[in-house]
Amino acid sequence: MTVRSVPVPSTARPRALAATALTLAVVAALLGSVATSSPAQARRAPDDVITKTISLSWSGKTDKSSYTSSGRIPGIGQLKLVCKPKNTMLKIKPDDRNRETTMWLAKYEKKNYSDVVAVKNVRVYRYDTADDDGTGGTGKAAHEGLNQQTPIETFASGYAEGVISTRTGRHLPGGAQGAVPATSIKFSWWWENFREPRRYRSCSMQAELATDPTQSALLTWHGDQDSEGRTVVTTDLSPVGTLELTCQTGRRSIQWLRLITDDPNATMRARTITAEGLLDDHVEEDFMEAGGGYVGPLDMPENGMMELNLTAHGRTVNMYVSSYYITNDDKDPHLNLCEVAAAPF
Repeated sequence: MTVRSVPVPSTARPRALAATALTLAVVAALLGSVATSSPAQARRAPDDVITKTISLSWSGKTDKSSYTSSGRIPGIGQLKLVCKPKNTMLKIKPDDRNRETTMWLAKYEKKNYSDVVAVKNVRVYRYDTADDDGTGGTGKAAHEGLNQQTPIETFASGYAEGVISTRTGRHLPGGAQGAVPATSIKFSWWWENFREPRRYRSCSMQAELATDPTQSALLTWHGDQDSEGRTVVTTDLSPVGTLELTCQTGRRSIQWLRLITDDPNATMRARTITAEGLLDDHVEEDFMEAGGGYVGPLDMPENGMMELNLTAHGRTVNMYVSSYYITNDDKDPHLNLCEVAAAPF
């Protein structure tokens, strides 16, 4: 799968532009190139998926209300886009801080003229572990900053892809509260001339959300004692098949996913993204074909993300997966945990 290229700034100064309209045209065209889906992403998602778009765009001397835009994440809370000349971010504010709410992102941008990726986990919670008394935790909201410098660099662009999910707080068993369907996010940003006079500045951001309200592909257990009966979760992706997530506890245990399907020609393309750095060092690609009624299994990362393209019976389902687990704490096994979420895009 091809990773989209992030554009680099022009060396021309804004005063060389004939008019503000020309700046907006250039911004719109380049933002479109950032947000354009790859061929795999353009394929059809499951029929029940609900999508929405949150965006902002401004140029020059504009009302400050244009600097932000907000929208609802179904069943989870609010998502807010912020593009101010002194502050740029993507922010989540969940409805309930007692739950563990996360926005996992694979964030693609340029640094020192090189394409880089970073896995980010934006968390809002009251209980960090099973031993937490609830007096700490985060605030009511959390965010991922977008600018690389302070003051903000005059030009920046990039995109991020990921999963927003919420689950039972870590002080309770994984099934103590009802499951909520996860939401996928594809987000892009662009701004320029932020170190020039106000009339030359411009910014555009866009977030595309997708949610399947009919099911929740979530695997959650908190502590070894809670893992019994909760280590396998399946999600119906008809007519493609069934996605199976497995996360066991123990040092030599299994944490993988696979597609259960009756199509002998089924395939799975996957990208696993971990940590932060150059694309070649932190993105691993796999291609698997069906065998014995399955495609896979493929190991899930201990702390990272996956992008899946699952094809069978002439259909393709695309999903983002976030994966985080601790399974080797022999001294305090009640602190072991597994939190996996998958959402279509």
